[in-house]
Amino acid sequence: MKTKKSILTIFCQAVLIVFAQQVIAQDIHVSQYEASPILLNPALTGMQKDIKYRFVHQYRNQWDAITRKSYLSSALAYDMPYKQKWGAGAYILNDNSSRTYNSFSFALSGSHDITIPNQDKHHLCVGIQAGIILKTLKQSRYTFDEQYSQGGFDSQLPSGENFEKAKRLLPEINFGFAYYNSDESKDYRPYGGIAISHITNPKSNFLAEGETSRLPLKYVLYGGSKLIINDKLQLDPNLMIMKQKNAWELNIGTKAFYFMEGVDFVMIGGLNYRLKDAIVGQFGIFYKNFIYRISYDMNVSKLRTYSNFKGGLEFSVTFFKKIGGSNRFLSGY
Repeated sequence: MKTKKSILTIFCQAVLIVFAQQVIAQDIHVSQYEASPILLNPALTGMQKDIKYRFVHQYRNQWDAITRKSYLSSALAYDMPYKQKWGAGAYILNDNSSRTYNSFSFALSGSHDITIPNQDKHHLCVGIQAGIILKTLKQSRYTFDEQYSQGGFDSQLPSGENFEKAKRLLPEINFGFAYYNSDESKDYRPYGGIAISHITNPKSNFLAEGETSRLPLKYVLYGGSKLIINDKLQLDPNLMIMKQKNAWELNIGTKAFYFMEGVDFVMIGGLNYRLKDAIVGQFGIFYKNFIYRISYDMNVSKLRTYSNFKGGLEFSVTFFKKIGGSNRFLSGY
């Protein structure tokens, strides 16, 4: 098993080098993609009107089972409603890929509810984000064929690669539309939206030679509906489709919320399937102003031979200041 793990580690590092040089790799993904609405769609910024503000922190540890240096991702987001029709916020996102390649993002986010006046059940929102992405290639942690001499490795030997730079600062602009239903007389509330990221399509390659590589646009389409089954149980079936260059992701599943009688405490459970990739189980609790969630990806892709079905561990913590009223829909936007 150690031999298999070593082989796959070398393979993953080799692939990462190619991706880092050409920078055609896709964005990171998270299993709890709706935990931080601002990261899912700019149009959702501050659109949950029963709160004064919200902080969300997410952390993901991936591929720890098959490589000595796992892929670590973390995000911190803040958003708040403003004067009924507006929302404002910001996010920080950091992805450390096996300690050899890092991507750091910061963006400001704003949204506007463009629903016609005197209509408070069906909402159509638009949002935009603007910021920067800093990509860093940690050259000292890579090895190249040219650095092997007489059967040994010498880090002082030239790599033979012509790197234009080790850092890239890219402009970032994201855009999105979202719809949600807030009709409290109904036991179902559909929602959905579409978001486009990296609209500037900036140059992002590190090598001075070869074709110019640009950060591919990312498209996200999602939808679902909150369902009230009874006073104690709510469901949230959902679907998300993501496309970036030639990579597709289809994620389908549902979450359940069980309200404990007589206390301000809600149990959260969920199960999702990411097509040809992983089965994701999650558990959480909603207590007063906090939501704590943990999820785990059981890898079912072709890598399961090496991973033994192990995938990614993810945590999220949400803190929000309530304006008052009911917590009937926990994941409302």
